[in-house]
Amino acid sequence: MRLIDLSFAIEQGMPVYPGDMPTSIKRPDDPKIVEAGWLVHNITMSCHCGTHIESPAHSMPNGKMLSEYPLDTFFGPATTIALQDIGRYAVGTPILNLYSGYDQWWGDEKYLSPPSLTPQQAEWISSLGIKILGSDIISVGDITVHRLIQGKGILIVEEMCNLQKILYQKAELYLFPLKLTTEASPIRAVAKLR
Repeated sequence: MRLIDLSFAIEQGMPVYPGDMPTSIKRPDDPKIVEAGWLVHNITMSCHCGTHIESPAHSMPNGKMLSEYPLDTFFGPATTIALQDIGRYAVGTPILNLYSGYDQWWGDEKYLSPPSLTPQQAEWISSLGIKILGSDIISVGDITVHRLIQGKGILIVEEMCNLQKILYQKAELYLFPLKLTTEASPIRAVAKLR
């Protein structure tokens, strides 16, 4: 068995989607904590920070929140294909990942301007019967693209890394969100190669 980490680290100054709040990780200066010798950090961040999963509530009025999904939603067999192969590759798994290679630009200005899915590509994805779409880009597209995908009840994972390590291979993916009553959550995305 081989495990592959598909998540970026959550850290101070990490890239965020334009308009999202910056991630802040700080130690409190409360003397009760410091003098007692405890190490404690406070985190302020968007639910769409780093590698994260989005429910249909993100783009759909009255869409389901993450907390409404059973745990078995967040893992299963996955297929990873190159972005340019959308529409040309049989999927056959409940999770589809799209690899663009944009994770190599993490921390660079270029990372914030990735390729977006077209409405036609989103329609093809939404016709597959998958439960989760994963990608290594900061956003799969505009509100129209999100609604075409999430309107079919498909969860979206954005900002994955290392997808090239599972490209065109069958793998088990584990994409568990924090137990939040929100539309999105950071995740620790892990692939287990068969």
